[in-house]
Amino acid sequence: MSARRVARVQLDSPVPQLDRLFDYAIPHPLVADIVPGVRVKVPLRSAGRMMDAFVVEVVADDGTERPLSSVESVVSTMPVLPEGLFTLARKVADRAAGSVSDVLRLAVPKRMVRAEKAWLATPLPGTPVVPTESLTRADATLKPYGGLIDALDGGERVAVDAPPHTTGALPRGAWADLLAAAAVHMLARGRSAVLVVPDYRDQAQLMAALADLVPPEAVVRDDADQSGPVRYGQYLRTLAPVPVIVVGRRSAVYAPAHDTGLVALWDDGDSLLAEPLAPGVHARDAALVRQELEGSALVFAGHTRSTDVQRLVEVGYVRESAPARRQSPRVVLSATREGESRTARVPSSAFAAAREALAQGPVLVQVARPGYAPSLVCADCRRPARCAHCAGPLRAARPGAVPVCAWCGRSAHAWTCGHCGSVKLRMASSGSERTADELGRAFPNTRVIIADGAHPVAEVDPAPALVIATRGAEPIARGG
Repeated sequence: MSARRVARVQLDSPVPQLDRLFDYAIPHPLVADIVPGVRVKVPLRSAGRMMDAFVVEVVADDGTERPLSSVESVVSTMPVLPEGLFTLARKVADRAAGSVSDVLRLAVPKRMVRAEKAWLATPLPGTPVVPTESLTRADATLKPYGGLIDALDGGERVAVDAPPHTTGALPRGAWADLLAAAAVHMLARGRSAVLVVPDYRDQAQLMAALADLVPPEAVVRDDADQSGPVRYGQYLRTLAPVPVIVVGRRSAVYAPAHDTGLVALWDDGDSLLAEPLAPGVHARDAALVRQELEGSALVFAGHTRSTDVQRLVEVGYVRESAPARRQSPRVVLSATREGESRTARVPSSAFAAAREALAQGPVLVQVARPGYAPSLVCADCRRPARCAHCAGPLRAARPGAVPVCAWCGRSAHAWTCGHCGSVKLRMASSGSERTADELGRAFPNTRVIIADGAHPVAEVDPAPALVIATRGAEPIARGG
């Protein structure tokens, strides 16, 4: 009689007590189907529940005849959890004092039966071929950055200052061409590349840059904007034993691409790369752990360098790779001059710089918050105006409008200050819409464009205009 086979599984549960491997006996009919990486259902002794789990390891019984529960069923025979991904998730979870199942929930999409059947019915993709012309263009883009090509080939950690200008017929940041060139350089050597960006605008620019260099089948998207079946199908593509370029947002840092030779992060200081769900691991930290495990090259690129990356540079853990000729924008320092009101939002020197720049093209004005008046205060005692129902902050959509609670959405028709009893309100802050009104009056006969969450603008033409944008919503200007 053959020895009993045992499956060591990771339960899909965030409970800390279950954050370890459990042993289950494999019934003889399921021996052929249960391999590392497949999804199974196993019993949990409390209340006879069935739980989803990943098989991490299959071993022979140790011969102690210990009582073991048996695996109930195989959810799918498709191995979706490679050994390297589980090791990465385990390391990341331990580093953040979290549960490995929480990390795996970000890394492995939910199973979609139709997408899985369609994938199994199609032949495996072939190895993508990088055209010689594309490789020449990619290496020419990387060459101005001293030693960057050698760093990519040697699996080093590098911080790169990206050029602050646009390229291409359809405008995109030159940084996108830089990361695309690094990915193509790695793909030409038969290794995969994982490119991580903060939001969909950055992702669209990077996809456009890659479309000019490699065929579409060489690139895989990894983001939550896709439908469930499409995303699961793309994830299965990354599991294929052929190199690929993965482009996605923060969870893409875990993408199990075949023989990963490069992980690159664009603008790691952007708050969108910080995972809000437990255990709250930043994509930068996950990339550092992955680089240590895989020995791949790691590139941090940005127009400015985050304090975290700068610290790594100063201690010698990350190497700088600056271009041979640094391109810096002209900076005009503005300050309140003598005789000017200290309450003025924009100093006169900034107005003068904006008027001068409007003669050449669009001017970007960055504001902190969207809306007209994001916060209101009592006109008499200056205490913040609060909702009578939930104590949320009140805001106004326009001058003289009825205040609305930012939390519950209720209108405050008969608002009264709880401190002094006043019924008068005052706008304490200015959002993008109010800023546009004020600057529209200060710059007559000038176009004013609002770009925020409620007014998305992808790009603007090179004609003079004032662009009022919130952080992360800045459009691309044709010609820079």
